[in-house]
Amino acid sequence: MASSCKSDNQAVAAGSIMHSKMIATIALALSAWLALAAPSAWADDSLKHIIDQKTLTVGVALNPPWILKKADGKFAGYDVDLTSALASDLGVDLKLVEVPWNDLKARLLKGDFDMIAAGYASTPERAREVVFSDQTGAADIRMVATIASLGKKPGKAVAAPGYKIAVLSNSTDEAAAKEAFPKATILSFDNTSDVFAAVIGGEAQAMVATSPTPQMAARLYDAKLTMVGGPLLRTPEAFAMRPDDIRLIQYVNNWIDARTADGTITGVRRYWFGSFKWMSRFDTSVKPEPAKQ
Repeated sequence: MASSCKSDNQAVAAGSIMHSKMIATIALALSAWLALAAPSAWADDSLKHIIDQKTLTVGVALNPPWILKKADGKFAGYDVDLTSALASDLGVDLKLVEVPWNDLKARLLKGDFDMIAAGYASTPERAREVVFSDQTGAADIRMVATIASLGKKPGKAVAAPGYKIAVLSNSTDEAAAKEAFPKATILSFDNTSDVFAAVIGGEAQAMVATSPTPQMAARLYDAKLTMVGGPLLRTPEAFAMRPDDIRLIQYVNNWIDARTADGTITGVRRYWFGSFKWMSRFDTSVKPEPAKQ
């Protein structure tokens, strides 16, 4: 009798499990059907808003060669070319909003622009608050130093306590410099121009920055600066968007896939990173203003 009751209980338990699995399967199928059948009003309007307003608004911060400003005040650079092509494919105008580097994330989350495009590295820390697109490129973080500060033993010089290294504040460059040179004095600045000015003006002995910025500096001031060592870190670049803007995120990722496949992004990257021919379009002979730390 006990054996019979046990068998009955096992049958009931098995039936209960099968019933639960069936309900779960039906629920998953129903939710998938609802997602497909849902009216557009149920989805976020991030992409629709851009199309209706006929404007893609992008937050930028000066960071050559991703974002530069010409003498006439207009922007140029790798990310300018990419977002211009993105806006063109959307059939809208491109509006670039310049803000300090450290304000980019806060201003995006506030809603002041639709996305960030400024050589913005995709990191796990930043991804806690923003959503990154598919990768648009990757670059090495490297050091360029004043020749006078290196002496006969560059490796020993840069590792010495108090060696002054300029970096962009709250950037992957800053993190890489602190990791690689724990005894150095790290001087943080709000934009890349000030980082560059600190080295040229003698406030810092070297700078750690994302390529090709160090190579550009060494080329412009070859009698004063030289590259030191190899890459400290390699970082992925991407556009950053608000987590709730699902439709915009999907479109941007699809756009990156399509324009990577047809060679558009590769061509733009080759122009800005493959050589420095573009530098002739800009006034690079002007001495930088004193850095503001």
